[in-house]
Amino acid sequence: MTIVYLSPHLDDAVFSCGGIIHEQIRNGEHVEVWTFATMDAGFSTISPYAQSLHARWGDIENPMRLRREEDKKAMALLGCKWLHLDFPDCIYRLDRATGEPLIKTDQDLFSLQNKIDPLLAKNLIQILLDELTIRSLRTSEMKRDPERIDIIAPLAVGNHIDHRLVRFAAEKLEFPLYYFADFPYAAKDSGAIEASLPSKTPPERIRITERGVAAWQDAITCYQSQISSFWDSMEEMKKAVLEYAALPFACTLWKKTTME
Repeated sequence: MTIVYLSPHLDDAVFSCGGIIHEQIRNGEHVEVWTFATMDAGFSTISPYAQSLHARWGDIENPMRLRREEDKKAMALLGCKWLHLDFPDCIYRLDRATGEPLIKTDQDLFSLQNKIDPLLAKNLIQILLDELTIRSLRTSEMKRDPERIDIIAPLAVGNHIDHRLVRFAAEKLEFPLYYFADFPYAAKDSGAIEASLPSKTPPERIRITERGVAAWQDAITCYQSQISSFWDSMEEMKKAVLEYAALPFACTLWKKTTME
């Protein structure tokens, strides 16, 4: 079986599921992380808000290249395969109606007034189906029956526009689907997890060992450009992960059992 995590950004799958991924790989599963927003910025249209994030990330000229390298280091540490899907982060996209930057403030990232772009969603769904078909054909050449592929997607706790987009696309694929809680947003509002779950999604808990928690912390450390967005230091991040790992939903995946 192949397990494919759909990560909105170059850190989300590891931030949210680094411990689970460690345990799955340790148990012999083949795990891959496919990341949506990995495209370089178009500097002719970059907004002041995006420029401020570049400065925080520590690479004004080509921050996405830096972030892709961070992701590769984290994947190597966990022993996980990766695929960068080359779509633009929401901070680089324009509102199709106005031509203005879609995101101008932190609040815009989480505003439900920013709807999922249907054309972008259509393109993402097609790319995912193409990649999944390639995986199925490859395994069927080696085996009599195609290998099962499970998709694990974000619940979009916190309502980040890119997280909502990736969840929407995952639900259109008609592959076995599980959800993960988005960390660190889920740690701030655990009630939002229940509110985000579709009906009939039984929890499947995975035991995360002390070694798994340590691997989770170490993998997050690879994303050095992103630490300051959520924590004041590496030590604070490690403490937050340790506290989060003790909560039931931190080691839970929810299985979608109905088509909606």
